[in-house]
Amino acid sequence: MTRQITRPGIYQDFDVAAYFADPCPQPSLSQSIAKLLIDRSPAHAHLAHRRLGKPIDEEEDYKPATAIGNAAHALATGRSRDLAIGEWADWRTKEAKTFKASAHDSGHLPILRKHLTSAEEVVRAMGRQLAAAGHAQAFAKSDQCEVVLAWEEDGIWLRTMIDCVVGLGIYDLKTGGLNCAPHLMAERPSTEGWDIQAAMFARGLDRLDPENAGRRRFFFVGQENKEPYALTVVQTGEADLTLGAKKLEHAIGIWRQCITSGQWPAYPAETVMSHPRGWTETQWLEREMDHAARRHKPAADQLMGG
Repeated sequence: MTRQITRPGIYQDFDVAAYFADPCPQPSLSQSIAKLLIDRSPAHAHLAHRRLGKPIDEEEDYKPATAIGNAAHALATGRSRDLAIGEWADWRTKEAKTFKASAHDSGHLPILRKHLTSAEEVVRAMGRQLAAAGHAQAFAKSDQCEVVLAWEEDGIWLRTMIDCVVGLGIYDLKTGGLNCAPHLMAERPSTEGWDIQAAMFARGLDRLDPENAGRRRFFFVGQENKEPYALTVVQTGEADLTLGAKKLEHAIGIWRQCITSGQWPAYPAETVMSHPRGWTETQWLEREMDHAARRHKPAADQLMGG
C-alpha cells in the first residue's frame, strides 16, 4: 500500500490511515476542511487539520449507529481488514476496554459482534437495492473502491478519496443514522455540503484525467442502518455541481491566502444584525393574513368552517 504521495496522481490500494493523516508534500486541502472554511472559519479549519492543528484523540465514545455505519462502509469498500471485532455484550469490562483502546491505537475500527452482524445485513440489503435501482456494479469490486486523488494547483495541494469509481460513475456511500427518504436525499447535496464533495471529485478527476472532463456522473448512496435498511441513490444535478464548484473555489482562495500568510483568523470582530430567513417571514405573513381573514368573518361562518 502507498503511504506517501510525492507527485500528483490517481492512487488505488492506498493506506487509509495514511490518507487521513495527509500524505501530501505539504498540508493539503480536503473537502472536509473546505467545508469548515466556508461554514465556520480558517481558525476552525486550522484546528481540525491533522498537520496543522491539535492531535486528534482517535478514541471516541462508542455509538452503535456510528459503529454499524462505519463497519458497513468498510465492508462495502473491501476494508473488512480494518475491523477489530469484540466478542462482548458491551465495552464495560476491563478486558473489553483494553481491546477497544488497542484497536484504536493500531488504526482499526472496534465493533461488537452484534453490531457487525447488523452491518453485514446492511451490506447485503445494499447489494439488492443498488441492483434494483440500476447501479448493480457500484461497490461490486474492491479494486474500484477508495480511490485517492492528489494534485497541485499553483503551489497548493488538494486531496480527496472516492468511495467507488465505476467507469464514469462516481459513488460516495453515506451510512449511519440518516433518514434516506428520497425527498430528503434530493436536498442533501446542498444542505449537507455534498455539493462541495462532488465538486472536489470533479475538479481532481478533470485535472488528472482531462480526457473525460465533463462526462462523469456523481452519485451519493444513502442507506439507513436499521431495518428495512432502506436505500436511496441521488445523482448530483448540474445546479448543485455548479454551486459546489463555486463554493470550492471560494474555499481554495481562503486556503491559499491562509497557507501563504500563516494567518488563520476566526470570526470577524463585529456585531451582526439579526434578520428572518425568507421562509420564516413568509410563513408568519401567511398566518397573519389567515387570522385577519378569520376576524372579519361572521361568527356563524367561523363555527361552520366557512
